[in-house]
Amino acid sequence: MAILSTLLTALLAATAAVAHDDSPGALSRRAIHRLEARNLLSACSQKLRARELVEPRLARRAELLETHFRKRGLDALQMPILPDGNSRQPVPCILTPEVTVGPYYAEEELIRSEISEGQEGIELLLDFQFVDVKTCLPVPNAMVDIWHCNTTGTYSAFEVEHTVGESFNRGLQPTDQHGIMHMKTSFPGWYQGRATHIHLAAHINGTIDSETHTYKGGVTNHIGQVFFPEDVLEQVDVTAPYNTITVSRLRNSDDSIFLEENTGYDAVAGKPYRIPSRRKSNRS
Repeated sequence: MAILSTLLTALLAATAAVAHDDSPGALSRRAIHRLEARNLLSACSQKLRARELVEPRLARRAELLETHFRKRGLDALQMPILPDGNSRQPVPCILTPEVTVGPYYAEEELIRSEISEGQEGIELLLDFQFVDVKTCLPVPNAMVDIWHCNTTGTYSAFEVEHTVGESFNRGLQPTDQHGIMHMKTSFPGWYQGRATHIHLAAHINGTIDSETHTYKGGVTNHIGQVFFPEDVLEQVDVTAPYNTITVSRLRNSDDSIFLEENTGYDAVAGKPYRIPSRRKSNRS
């Protein structure tokens, strides 16, 4: 059966920013940073399961799904909130601020909740919650910047990609009072030398241009990349249009950025759930 839509959910443990530098001293500092982040996340584990964090997350997730169902005319009763029935278990994924921003970052992108711009591919609903591992509290009012390639491995907004003036698969959304951010996009493809991934950055203290509806200035205090479980990617591999890509997909374990980001913690977000295609019934 074709995968029509998926929901990717993750609790993103935000850490303090560390400048990217490949000198021996900087590598050592990053290793220490990772260890501290892992220990802080472990110390937060009980609080992350607390009702005041879990209930808003589940409520917002249900709201996201209900909105999606209404727009597509799907039957909401057919979609479980969690695949394993454990609705109180968060999916921690520590952001590594020192991981490279990559060559395809573009500033001043649009603030919007849907960024696919009609790009083909599996619909992907992002359900992220940001928590400060130093305080174990949600991170509100952060502007989360998302960008990734399309199904053919192409990024928008760059001359080398022949996409100047285009903005597909790019956008920003703020976190709410519970640190939650939702966005709809299309499941990314891949390109030579990289595993399938999504870039994100969290900004604070910037300004919103009311005319262009873009975000400017501020401080970028988190940069990270989110990866997908291999068993999910294997299902995507055989689904159109991804099964027409001629470049071999790199596994997470062979991706140098994944290996850097996954050292000492989990860089893979929660497993996406397949959203069924069954239409609404006529029952009252």
